[in-house]
This record gives sequence, C-alpha cells and structure tokens, in this order.
Amino acid sequence: MKRVIFIFILCLSFGTLMAQDAATFKNAGNEALKVKDFAKAIENYEKAIAVWGTAAPDYAMIYNTAVCAIQIKDYEKAVKYFDMAIAGNYKPEDSYFNKAIVRKMQKKNDEYVKVMNEGIAKFPDNPKFKTEFAKYYVIEGSLQYNNGATLLKSAIDKVKAKKYKDAKDPAYLADIEKVKKEFSDAIPSLEKAIQLNPADANAKTIKANCEKQLKTL
Repeated sequence: MKRVIFIFILCLSFGTLMAQDAATFKNAGNEALKVKDFAKAIENYEKAIAVWGTAAPDYAMIYNTAVCAIQIKDYEKAVKYFDMAIAGNYKPEDSYFNKAIVRKMQKKNDEYVKVMNEGIAKFPDNPKFKTEFAKYYVIEGSLQYNNGATLLKSAIDKVKAKKYKDAKDPAYLADIEKVKKEFSDAIPSLEKAIQLNPADANAKTIKANCEKQLKTL
C-alpha cells in the first residue's frame, strides 16, 4: 500500500513539475512575443506544448504560435498550429481565414481554394471570406484577360509589320484562337468573383471587356 501511495505522490509531483515548466515556457514565449522576437516565442511556446501534460490545451498560445510562424515565414508550422486551433474551436473564423492566407502565400492555390470554400461553408455570414476569395478570382481573371490582350496586340502588330499576309493568314488565325481561349477562360473566374462579391465593379468591367472582344474576333 505504501508503494502505491509513493508512486501516486511521485506521479503527482511529476505532473506538477510539468505544469510549472509549461507555465514558465509559456511566459517566456509571451515575453518574446512582446518584443517581437517571433522565433524565440515559437521556441518557448513549443516547449510549453511539449510538456503541457493532461491539462486542457491552451489554444490561445497555440494560435499565437501559428501567428508567430507566419512572421518568420515558417508557413507549414503556421498551418499546423492553425489546424490545432481549429480542432479546439479557438477563433475558428480567424484560424480558417489565416490558414487560407498562408496557403495563398505558399502559392498552394488548390489548398487555398479548399480552405476558403470550407470557411465560406462554415461561416456564411462572415463577409471577409467572400471578399478575399473574390479578389483571388479577379486576379485570376485579370491575368488571363491581360494575356489575351497582349497576344491580340502582338498578332495585330505582326499583320501591320507584314509578318502575316493578312488577317486570313493561318498563322494569324492560330494566334487569334489563342487570344479567344484566354478571354474565354477568364470569364468563369470573373463570374465567380461577381458571385462572391456582386459589388465588384472591376470584375464586371473585365468580364464585359472579355465578352466584347470575343464578339469582335
């Protein structure tokens, strides 16, 4: 019986020490965060997480770890801790949104689109998801429109320079098909932008220009 009691006291003491260590590391992380030493903050927060034990997770600290990771451009670590915050339902809207932005920074567009769609589905009344997502599609559509406009100008310049016989030259017509494809491919992205943000005048203007060009080609 004495042995059982001894083991119990030993475990209790060990758990107390772990909790004290976790608190010490967390406080050190908070101090580092105050002076914007983000790498040091992460180092201490992760030490705290490692020895946290059986107590309820400190999701505020976990969220701060993700935010610090963005500052030092450790994007995978940021995603890891935003996912933990999401799992704990801590600032879920901000956690989803920031995770999406991180994926965008990484140019992982498929992941960005996936997270944004999840965010919109979960938080349909939060306008920042739709506003941000609309900007993404406007940029996508604008790039394709600009590509089309550049190709069109190049084709016309070649006709003027007599590099093509005329507007019926097969090479010119092939260029025009490429132009049409760029304008056509831009429209779905712009339509998505307008669906997400009906007030986006820029998306409407670019879409109208695409449609106008397609009618004249």
